[in-house]
Amino acid sequence: MESKLMSARRGFWSSLWNHLKPQARPGVETGGQGLHEGSLWSRRIQGDEGLLLTCTEGRLWLTFESDPRDYVLEHGSSVPLNHEGQVVVQALRSARFCLGTSLSPCGG
Repeated sequence: MESKLMSARRGFWSSLWNHLKPQARPGVETGGQGLHEGSLWSRRIQGDEGLLLTCTEGRLWLTFESDPRDYVLEHGSSVPLNHEGQVVVQALRSARFCLGTSLSPCGG
């Protein structure tokens, strides 16, 4: 029987390994994120993460804290998240999106 301490250590090392793997990007939602119509998603972007947000279903509205423009994304369209600051995404109708990188974009 495994002790709680051993279980916690295994969890710590597993988490650390996943964080340090060459292909892993901490905080990147590679599996995709779903939003119901009208719901919001927000995240603080460093600007040097090389993230690309891709709409994989539905329709999204997106705005950056440091960008005066707003974006409307349809299925298959992407926006690079290369501005530092808060990004806010709202589903104009039920939608899905994913975060990838320019080196490893997510598919739609």
